[in-house]
Amino acid sequence: MRGVVISGYSWEKPVKVDLRKTAECLNERGYPVKKLIPGMMLIVEMDGYETSVYPSGKIIVKLLEDAKKGEEIARVVYDCAGVLEVVS
Repeated sequence: MRGVVISGYSWEKPVKVDLRKTAECLNERGYPVKKLIPGMMLIVEMDGYETSVYPSGKIIVKLLEDAKKGEEIARVVYDCAGVLEVVS
């Protein structure tokens, strides 16, 4: 499977993504939520790519081969999750 995997990590603070809050924020920004399984996984359509978000901060952007685009998508997700400063 082609795609980009982004894993947010911090030595100082654990990365924990509230999927419900993140889904609401992404939806408000115009990214359609395809599926939300609280505590497990969020699937959202971002810039034409199916993007999976996990509570650990891991993001998988399916079929994407451009790492820069993956970073852009991850920044939007992490901003909505409220952990952008932690993983930057």
